[in-house]
Amino acid sequence: MGIATRLPALGANPCVSLTLAVSALLLTGCGHEQNTDPAAVGAPFSDGGVAVSVTVESHDGGLRVLAELRPERDGFHVYSLALPDGGVDGIGIPTRIRTEGALRSAGPATTDARERVVRPDGLDVRLPVYEDGRVTLQLPVRRVGGTDRAKVLLSYGACSERDGCLAPVRDRAVALTLRPAD
Repeated sequence: MGIATRLPALGANPCVSLTLAVSALLLTGCGHEQNTDPAAVGAPFSDGGVAVSVTVESHDGGLRVLAELRPERDGFHVYSLALPDGGVDGIGIPTRIRTEGALRSAGPATTDARERVVRPDGLDVRLPVYEDGRVTLQLPVRRVGGTDRAKVLLSYGACSERDGCLAPVRDRAVALTLRPAD
């Protein structure tokens, strides 16, 4: 369904033109992503210098956990999913996400965040991290019967090339109550 809107010339009233253009986009569903009703939302928290939020949503006929991690200090980066389990020469904690209870993993965790390598001052290591800003982890999951309660467990850390590394977070649990299955 298309909506045709005649916009006045910008010289006439730019505020009206902008309002009409935004209204047309909202009415047609263009210009923004469809918002799905989440199956569960965990309480946001901050730990280890990283702000975190967790949701479970329907996706491609299944479910996925989305965990958003955002370093709270400029210049800090979340470690990569690709970081080995023991870190590099014992330095760094790999980003990990897993589930317990009513949710089971249906595949590996992924992200579309771009990876880069940092060399913290004073250390002779190269650590894979993600670029500045928010990192969204995606974990495909399936629901298992018997309960509507689930936990998402997150491990992560953040470091900076100039300001060192922040305290790692290991298996931080986010409790979820899933809405009834459709």
